[in-house]
Amino acid sequence: MPRTARSSRHQPVLPRLSSSGLAAGLILLFLSGCSGPPLQPWHTEALTAEFTAAKAAEVRTFEGYRRLEDRLFAELDKKVVAATPTGPTYTLVRYSRGSAADPEKQDANWNRSFELPAEAPAGGVLLLHGMSDSPYSLRTLGRRLNQQGYWVIGLRLPGHGTAPSGLLDVQWEDMAAAVRLGAAHLASKVGSRPIHFVGYSTGAPLALDFSLDALEGKAAPVPAGLVLISPAIGL
Repeated sequence: MPRTARSSRHQPVLPRLSSSGLAAGLILLFLSGCSGPPLQPWHTEALTAEFTAAKAAEVRTFEGYRRLEDRLFAELDKKVVAATPTGPTYTLVRYSRGSAADPEKQDANWNRSFELPAEAPAGGVLLLHGMSDSPYSLRTLGRRLNQQGYWVIGLRLPGHGTAPSGLLDVQWEDMAAAVRLGAAHLASKVGSRPIHFVGYSTGAPLALDFSLDALEGKAAPVPAGLVLISPAIGL
């Protein structure tokens, strides 16, 4: 028997699929991929006390930003934490009060903006975290810089540090407006001493955006240095 005939005899015969059958299969595949546990309050609840660029006219200072943040986290507690069960089943759920992942059990809730003052500061440092992140990720660096004599602000960017639902509506302009508040506050604390920005991932283009505006006289102060960690920047 010729080689070609012998080889073809052992090849599997695939069924022909009609266009309607293929479409039905794709629909079933899509539906099976979309099935899963029901959405939780932290996925669906809309938090209204978040800072936005539209609120910059009324929230003009970092102190005002943090007061609004107090209201935001009180809203998170009421709408999400209070609606989340407790107990062994939820021991790793962040929004379950008293769980191992409850941020309120830490020495500070590092999901929130923080400020580390210094006497006679050598300069200032503004820490900008990444997308879907919080000030928590840069807290150790902030503490170390503070020990070196720097006045440090860890800024919680709008839409972050609360619930995943907070990221549904946030715009980059909201985050840029918050950066301006943090930078202005830092400048008021350190005077003419140098101010440095540390931007991680999405925090890096925000630091760069501010710096370019500052060089053009559209923002202040002009940063003395930029430290960009895993910058989310395309060149």
